[in-house]
Amino acid sequence: MRPFTLAAVLSIASLAVHAAEPRGFTDHRAMTADAKLTVRNVAGVIEVEAWDKAEFDLIATLGDSAEKIDITGTADDLRVDVKSRKNHSSYGDGDTRLKLRVPVGASLNLDGTSSDIVVRGTKGALTARSVSGDVDLAVAARQITVQTVSGDVRLDTPAARETKLNTVSGDTDVKGASGVLTAESVSGDLQLEGGVFSQIELKSVSGDIGVRAGFAADAKVKAESLSGDVRVNAPGSLSAEVTLKTFSGDKHSDFDAAREASDSKRTVLKIGEGRGQVSLTSFSGDVTLDKQ
Repeated sequence: MRPFTLAAVLSIASLAVHAAEPRGFTDHRAMTADAKLTVRNVAGVIEVEAWDKAEFDLIATLGDSAEKIDITGTADDLRVDVKSRKNHSSYGDGDTRLKLRVPVGASLNLDGTSSDIVVRGTKGALTARSVSGDVDLAVAARQITVQTVSGDVRLDTPAARETKLNTVSGDTDVKGASGVLTAESVSGDLQLEGGVFSQIELKSVSGDIGVRAGFAADAKVKAESLSGDVRVNAPGSLSAEVTLKTFSGDKHSDFDAAREASDSKRTVLKIGEGRGQVSLTSFSGDVTLDKQ
């Protein structure tokens, strides 16, 4: 084996130190009030904050796995793309942190493979996708779509009227939404506390489901869990045909209702005029309809 020379050792050490040094990147440019922004970051953090300027601002710290940041497009359709190194060594910090400020009305399409996604204050439509990162949104957007594999999802979205959520192993916690909401989780809990809904559809394989919300007169509410508990806290003015179904758990309702059918596995109730539809199902968990 050929011995390392002093120059070779110093060269390797220099590369390691250089790789560990953070690299800054900034960009500032005009952006229309209702622009579309697409952001892609493989590993790290995507943080977006709304401000009252028709401008785009980016402050970034590039991790060692990032080669550069490409910004393309126009003032009304902009794309930010973190390019990864092709032959990345194990030295240094691989995370790239993006801090962006955009107009309040901008719509966002955010893609973070193993990045956390944090958004504050925007009003435009918002789509957030991450494989192994958390998603944390406190926004005034009316349309929201979130997909994540192993991260938690936290939403504070009082203006949301159409919300779609999908996670595999993370917990989902939603506050303030209303209108139409669909959410699916394989092994995480689903918790919803919101306004008045016309449609809710919640599915979890092994997580618990909890809902505290108001329902429109003809609302359709469906919550299913394979091995978790399902609990819905509904207003006293609820008017719906309710089906409570469980195979090995307990069923309970706080409402005075006409019982149309009941056996060990399924109970059907008519509450009020029975205008809406509420279906709560668990295979091995408890099913409960509480009155607010």
